[in-house]
Amino acid sequence: MRNKLLLSTAIASVAFAGFASAETKVGGNLEQTFNATSEQTAQDSKRALGAEYNITLSSSKDLDNGLTAKYGFVMEDGTSDTHYLTVGGDVVSLTVGRDTGNNLSSTAVPHLGDQAGTLVGLLASQTYDNVEVANTHEGDHVSIDAKVAGGTLTARYAPDYNYATINRGTDTSAAETGQSSTEILYSGSPVENLKLIIGQSTIDGEGAAEDGKFRKAGVAYSFGQFTAGVEKQDSESAAATASQVETDTMSYGVTFAASDTISLGINYLETEKKSGGTKATADEEVTTISLGYNLGGLGIVATYSDVENVANTSGDDAEVLQIRTVQKF
Repeated sequence: MRNKLLLSTAIASVAFAGFASAETKVGGNLEQTFNATSEQTAQDSKRALGAEYNITLSSSKDLDNGLTAKYGFVMEDGTSDTHYLTVGGDVVSLTVGRDTGNNLSSTAVPHLGDQAGTLVGLLASQTYDNVEVANTHEGDHVSIDAKVAGGTLTARYAPDYNYATINRGTDTSAAETGQSSTEILYSGSPVENLKLIIGQSTIDGEGAAEDGKFRKAGVAYSFGQFTAGVEKQDSESAAATASQVETDTMSYGVTFAASDTISLGINYLETEKKSGGTKATADEEVTTISLGYNLGGLGIVATYSDVENVANTSGDDAEVLQIRTVQKF
């Protein structure tokens, strides 16, 4: 047995001896935030400082077959977060990775700083800050990307996707804890100054659960110093009919580049919600104004959000203030 083990090790050593190391690039960023929230019904007022740091290692290598391999990973706050291996040419590529690539959690609507959904998620009574079925890319997945019409067309499959318990930091496949999830989308600029994102994703329901579904279509157009956009998205959670949550959201945004260093933005988001087929008492409405200042190596964004009917509860109004700095290195 020992001789066989030694022989296997020798074979492995010979097999990998011809691999040439590629140049590795190191990068990252530090994001710091001050968040303040005030919510009427919950009688809740909070203030906090926070920080997130990311360390990125990336590399690429031209392969003997004419294709290129790109690979890397990101450590977020000291924990394995993103990883990817992409092999392909100029038009089509195959990726195996996690929390990487073209995805439906991005938006075509112009904004400064965090998206409105992330800001509202800071509130005590808010029950979601992201739609689970819109985040197939955050699980371990395989995807095919094709460069078409000025953008990227992506088809993605995650065989074991559970947004609440995404596995981190292991090369061992665990027992299945979630459902399979699929996603197809296009994101890009089919014509000059126009940005488009459109696609859908599905999480397979198990047992009595209905399939989870998400659809998004958004468009933005830039003219001079202004960029304006509109987007519609709707979702159905992967749950039994009696407890399935459905949301229908419209969002609008306009940004203005006042100068090379100063930008202004305004966004409006309205969400209708149903639980078990019953419509919530009110639509949640979020109005956000933002001011951004670019100092070259330091970006600062101040954002104020006025929220009506938090979590679609009539009369529960709130305010969110965020000051966010981003430094890249």
